[in-house]
Amino acid sequence: MTTAPRLPRLALDPDETRELDQLTQKVEEAAAMLDVARAALSEAAGRIAAGYERGGPAAVAAQVGWSRQHVSTLAAAHRRQGDDRRDAA
Repeated sequence: MTTAPRLPRLALDPDETRELDQLTQKVEEAAAMLDVARAALSEAAGRIAAGYERGGPAAVAAQVGWSRQHVSTLAAAHRRQGDDRRDAA
């Protein structure tokens, strides 16, 4: 088996390093913001769907592009949280 000699690691220009670091930070910040937005959307979808006797999960699912089963699960979780809060009071 032949192994090629390892090439020395290239040192990036300081401006390039700074640019890559800044863009990496922006991507990480955007990912964190996306996580927060997804959590808020899930909470709102569950809350809104739980507010309807019938058809709420289907209507919410159609609006946000999720499955009815997923929204039904969010609605059930929202109802359980409400029950837990009432029990704690």
